[in-house]
Order: sequence, then C-alpha cells, then structure tokens
Amino acid sequence: DIEINEGDRIRTGTDGRMELLLQDGSKLSIGNNTEMEITRFLIDKDKRSGTIFLIKGKLRAIVAKFSGRTDMKVKTPTAVAGIKGTDFIVMNEGKANVLFGQEGAVAVKGKDKETVALLPNTMTENTQGHMPITPVKVEPNTPLADARKQLEAVTDVDASVEWQATGNLPIILARWNINYGHYLVDSGKYKEALEVFQIAADLTDVPEMGAESRIQRGSVFSRNLSLYPEALKEYQLILDKYPQLPQAENALFSIGIIYKDMGDREKAKSYLQKYLKQYPQGKHIYTVETLINELDKEEEKQ
Repeated sequence: DIEINEGDRIRTGTDGRMELLLQDGSKLSIGNNTEMEITRFLIDKDKRSGTIFLIKGKLRAIVAKFSGRTDMKVKTPTAVAGIKGTDFIVMNEGKANVLFGQEGAVAVKGKDKETVALLPNTMTENTQGHMPITPVKVEPNTPLADARKQLEAVTDVDASVEWQATGNLPIILARWNINYGHYLVDSGKYKEALEVFQIAADLTDVPEMGAESRIQRGSVFSRNLSLYPEALKEYQLILDKYPQLPQAENALFSIGIIYKDMGDREKAKSYLQKYLKQYPQGKHIYTVETLINELDKEEEKQ
C-alpha cells in the first residue's frame, strides 16, 4: 500500500491497474494506460469536496454516500462530472470522453454550464467544445454493453482482462458512434448526428474511422443542412489526410457536385475532371461524364 496526497499524479502502464481508497470510503479504480491527479480532497464532519483530474485513460469512481454537503468532481481535459453517492465509469481518449452510469445520478457537462443527467444503465459522451449527448440506454448484447463490460473489467484490479481486446475499445466505440449517427440522421436530428460523428473522429487515430466520420459529417452538412462551406471543409480534410482510402473518391465527387450546386462552374469542372483522372473506373464515372458535358454546353451558350 502507498499513501497518495493532494497534487500527486498516478500513472499506470499497458497492463497496470490501481485501486485508491479515500478517507470517506470512496473508491477510485484506475485502468491501464491512465494518468490521473488527486487535485483536491477535503473532508470534515459536515462538508466534503474534491477534484479528481483524469488526464487520460479509464477510471471507475464509486463515491460513498455522505450526510453533509458534497462538492465532488471528476474532470477530464474536456468534461466535468459532478458526483455524490454515485458509481460510474469514464474513459478519456484524446478530446473525447465516454461515461457509463452504474449507480446514482451523475451531472455531466462539457464547455457550457448545461448538464445532462447520467443515470444507471445509460451512456453519454462528448468531445472538445460540445456538451454531452442525450444519454443512451445500454441495451444487452450490443456493442455498448460489450464496451461497458470491458471497462468494468479493466477498472477492477481482481478481474481477468484481455489487454489486446481492451486496446480496441476506442475503435469499437467509434464504430458505434458512426452507426448511431446514421440513426440520428434518419430521425432528423442533424445537429446531434454531427456531434456523434465528431466524437467518432476524436476517439481514435485509426484512418478508416477518421475518414468515415468525416464523410458522414460532410454528407449531413451538404445534403441535410445545405451548409456547403462546412461540407467542403470536411471533404477537403479527407483528400488531405486520407487520399488513399475509399472515402477519398466520394469526397472528390462530392466537392465537384457542391461547387456545381453553388454555381461555381469553373471549380466544379476542375474537381470533376480530377475525378475522371484519378478514378477512371470509379463508381460515379457516368454521372461525372454527364455533368462535365452539361458544364461544357453551358459554357458554349455564353
């Protein structure tokens, strides 16, 4: 056993875990690849306050009930969770946070003062600059349930863990976000879909996840919201960062279409011709050839 004081930082390795017991009976279970700081912890007979800063990684906080006034928080670089008499798990990955409610209610907020209530058997998440999404129920036998189960194991010092599988957690959650984003788009919740696709992009550096989340954001901006400049940024980012991935073909085609819809014939033709050159057997080839012919005819009329 070691004693931890205010201001101390704790780091765990690739297969390391740690359990901290606080003076009030609360328990902090720290997962692998985690860095955390006990920024502040004060307790007397009628008041308890504390701030736990999760710099990165995975943490389960089981906070003991307390009869006096409580001001306890778990912070990450991009979110704050207010806790009292609760049990929840939080994973911070880059700019993104994923939180699972186990027991009690947790008030979670991002950059704004507005909070969402994380209840048992639900999940919320956010990324930099965004408030947490409306909590989602964790249904049995779903990717969310599997992710929660892995997080429960990795934050339990006595549980057996497949470390390679836990390394895939960000990818599993990113895929879930992309699928959930499709559901939100189909439900007409475009702003929420954009946030969820952004969380997918921020959860992992895996190129396929980044490219897919960007192509989906571009689609929402262009098709559903007619916000063409924002869509162009997403598609151009794909061309710059992921030029070899399949999504680059759709991005190049979409940029040409957007410029045509905006009435910029010169840029539309330029991007459509780039498409012809780069993807001579591409899936949009016939549409592109037709559009270029239309643009040529429009030029001849002038």
